[in-house]
This record gives sequence, C-alpha cells and structure tokens, in this order.
Amino acid sequence: MENYQQFMLHARRAVSILRDLAQLSVYDMAADGLALKTAKKYAKLADVFFGSTDSPRLQRESVVLAEERGLSMERLQMIDGHAQKLKKQRGAAWKLRVELIAHEGTFEEVNAYGNQRVEELVRQKPKEKGARVSRPKNGMVTMSITDTQRRITDFEKTLDAIDTTEQPRSKALLEAFWKHIDGGGGVLKPEYRTVIAIGLDQSATIIRGEGDESIIGASDGTTMTGAEIVDLAVAGALGDKIYAGLFHPTAGPVNLYEARFASAKQRILAMAENLVCPWPGCKVPADRCQVHHLDAHKHGGQTNPSNLTTLCSYHNGVNDDGEVQGKNFTKPKRGRMIRHRGEIKLVTPGGRFLGNTHNLSSMGAMDLIK
Repeated sequence: MENYQQFMLHARRAVSILRDLAQLSVYDMAADGLALKTAKKYAKLADVFFGSTDSPRLQRESVVLAEERGLSMERLQMIDGHAQKLKKQRGAAWKLRVELIAHEGTFEEVNAYGNQRVEELVRQKPKEKGARVSRPKNGMVTMSITDTQRRITDFEKTLDAIDTTEQPRSKALLEAFWKHIDGGGGVLKPEYRTVIAIGLDQSATIIRGEGDESIIGASDGTTMTGAEIVDLAVAGALGDKIYAGLFHPTAGPVNLYEARFASAKQRILAMAENLVCPWPGCKVPADRCQVHHLDAHKHGGQTNPSNLTTLCSYHNGVNDDGEVQGKNFTKPKRGRMIRHRGEIKLVTPGGRFLGNTHNLSSMGAMDLIK
C-alpha cells in the first residue's frame, strides 16, 4: 500500500503543482513528456487559480481552501467545469468554485451537487419535443425522441410488457419496439402501480389543491408535480388501493414479517425508500429493480422491511453478501449494500460508505423525514 499512499499524497498537492505550472508554457510541459492536450488543460486550470481575475478575493479564498483540503487535480477540474457554465454571470462562477471546494463528499457527490447548483443558477432552457434521425453510417441509423418524461416512460413500460426475452436491455427494447409498431399498438394504460414517495406535509398540501409547485419522486425514474398526482387520482390511474408506509429516521421502513420472499407491502416500502437502485452511479428505476436482502437470507437475514432494499438485477448479482454484520462480518470484495444510520449505502472494500447521487435518490421516503 506504500505506493498507493505516495500516489494519493502527490494527488493532494494539486494546488502547489498548479502554482508551478502557472510559470510554464504548455510547450515546456510537453517537452517534459506531457501530452500537449493534457498540458493545455493544466495550463488553463493554472490560469484560473493563479492568473488575472475580476474576483481576486474569491480567487485567493479558493486557492487557500483547496490547498487546505488537499484537493486533487481531477476534482479541481470538475469544480472549474461547473463554474465555467456561469461565466456569463459576474462573480457567480467564483462563488460557485468556493462553494464546491468547501462542499464535503466524494468526487461523485460533489459533482452531483455541482450539477444541481448550476441548474438552480442557470435555469437551463428545457429541451424541445421532437424526433431526430441521424445520417446512415455503415448501414445503421440512430433515431432519438424527446418528449415529456411521462409519455416516454409510459411507452418504455409498454415495451417492457411486450418483451419476455433475456437479451441485453437495449436489444430487448428494440425488438419489443418493432413488435409493437408492426402490431399497430398504442401505449398501454394499465393500473398505475409505480410507488410515489410523499411526506405528510406534502400530502396535506396536495390534498388542499396547493401542490402545483411540489416535485415528487417516483419509482419509475420520473418526477411529478402535486397537481399531476391529483389528476392521476381523479382519473383512477392510481388504482383502488393507496398504501401508507411508516419510516423511522434510523431504522428505516417499519413493519416486520418472517416470510422468505418479500410481500407486496414490503416491496412497496422498499421502492418508496429508494426510487432508483441505490448502488452509486446506477440509474435503474425501482420499478425495474429486484428486492434484495441486506443481510443475506442464506446467512440468517430476515425478510423484514429494515433488512430489504431494491437493487437492479446487475448490482443484485455483484453485491457481496458476505456474512451477517455483527456476527462474522467479512470485508466486501466488490462492495456490499448495508443500512448505515438509517440509509442504504454501499460499503466499499476500503470501508467507506457511498450513496447514489442520482437526483431521485434524494426524493425517497427516508429523505422526506429528515
């Protein structure tokens, strides 16, 4: 591990390295062995932190804080990438740099927070609806469709209902797409079974008809406003039964069952807690996930809500079950999902706890009671 520790020690000296690079030309760096493309990226970053600026005070604060925290070159590049999106707003870019440098978390967590902050500050223009077809290349053409998340997700569910194969998802969806088109079908309108996570305060607001501004996460990977949920309820699309899940801030879903397989209630609770697969970086919505035992059933793990979560089929397969925590708890080889302080986290082989940074990961039931 000595070489790794030396590597990390070097990586945390990015600010000192940039201070030196600010005195060199890109061709000096290239002559020393760096790729010219890489040298230009480093020189640009060095100019940001040590060149002339219209916000010298914030620049100095950024440099001091980044050096104190020992941030890596990669992390500083990521932070600057977010700040560059605000360059048309005077002073805003440097304020964001300071904010992201100070923000605690992993690279991925800070990156996700940066995306969120840029959206809030820029208020990006939404994509326009439409269909686009690429030019043929090697006999293949790509078609992309942009529409509301509800229409596209409903169509995706239609294709899922058609497909019964074990092919990779992209191929399975394509085959189902052509079966559907050739059959002249439309979009299926089944009873709406997706789990919607709503806090008590939000539900009261929606019931009063004041939920237009409330953004609610759903287990099919989409979000809805309170008004849209009311419209679904009036149309009968929410089904004839509505369940209320009870969650404890640290224990998670509350209810106990001893059955081997998760009941419908338990699956709903697990989906409400994590609207997407909680494995870091995964984007699979809970509707397409499997119910997973945190403490493996084969090692005595119980089928009760606090021991259950949702995982996509891939991450359910690669999750290292190991032994039950607190008994013969073994170090995970790939990573293991556990409940840490009430939340579902991945514990890495190095013992770190990581959560998913997908935007819906912060809209589940447990986040509504913080």
